[in-house]
Amino acid sequence: MDNLLGLLRIRVKRGINLAVRDVRSSDPYVVIKMGKQKLKTRVIRKDVNPEWNEDLTLSVSDPGRPISLTVFDHDTFSKDDKMGEAQFDIEPFIEAVRMKLEGLPDGTVITKYNLQGTIASLKRAP
Repeated sequence: MDNLLGLLRIRVKRGINLAVRDVRSSDPYVVIKMGKQKLKTRVIRKDVNPEWNEDLTLSVSDPGRPISLTVFDHDTFSKDDKMGEAQFDIEPFIEAVRMKLEGLPDGTVITKYNLQGTIASLKRAP
């Protein structure tokens, strides 16, 4: 088993002007993958501007492994339609938040560090 380096919390906020994949709308949800881990948001029915505001947490053991984010349209009687996808590396972010803790008094604990980023655009599926 790989050594756990930490946990990565990803907040899936919203989609804007997503593609219409059903008759008049879409039922979108987001899938996030890193290695064998796969997490997904809830399906938001009939909305091309969904707001999930969900936190998904991945275990990070290999920061060189990319994270993929895919938006799907949920279908009841057929395979879900891919709406778009993006992939990003977290290694640059991990390097940016490494800190030296030398010289701090005993018992000092850093309890929270918040790193926020935005994926500006997804590659649309055909």
